[in-house]
Amino acid sequence: MSISPFRMYGRSFLFLLLPFLASCATVYTAPDFTDYKAQHKSIAILPFDVTINPERRWSVSQQQIDQMASQHAESFQRALYTQYLQGQQRGRYTIEFQDISQTNTLLTRKATSGNTQVLLASLSKSEICDALKVDAVISGEMVLTKPMGTLESIASLHFFKIPGSTNEVHVNTSIHESDNGKLIWNYDFAQQGTPWSSVESIAKNLIRGTARSFPYRK
Repeated sequence: MSISPFRMYGRSFLFLLLPFLASCATVYTAPDFTDYKAQHKSIAILPFDVTINPERRWSVSQQQIDQMASQHAESFQRALYTQYLQGQQRGRYTIEFQDISQTNTLLTRKATSGNTQVLLASLSKSEICDALKVDAVISGEMVLTKPMGTLESIASLHFFKIPGSTNEVHVNTSIHESDNGKLIWNYDFAQQGTPWSSVESIAKNLIRGTARSFPYRK
């Protein structure tokens, strides 16, 4: 009895192919941004605020969900920092980026509860800028909806080296200035894909989009 090539290799192809059904992004830049751009010298990237909304069939504990959210928060922060740092080294930007290790250390020292997300939620953007001694901060909120089940997530970790996958994501990234905490730039990104769309792929799409529209370009 012969087995069709599709039946033999189809499932493998589904893990390797990462098609996205739809994605869109909207960008806002404050009318007076050029005034801030001329004055700003340094900016910090904060850990993302990540929310995971699993389906009921996802048999994991709340503690595991929180741990995965924390991992994604750090992954997106580091990915954005790496992307922007490469651009800075090539002379593309008018601003310098604070090392995220320094950012996270300063936040940890100030967080009496030991939870930096709780600290960030309790402070205004102006207060955060003051604590980090920067002219502006990049912050982000990410919502992952309908992530894959436990077995599929393990497979995703094996193939893509990042825990979990999702087929719906919404990321809102903003820049606030230090004086009054005013919003001066916002990148709102929504994407829908297949159940095999990895968080890594979503991160790459987000990074490419924010890099193209990042307002501190020369």
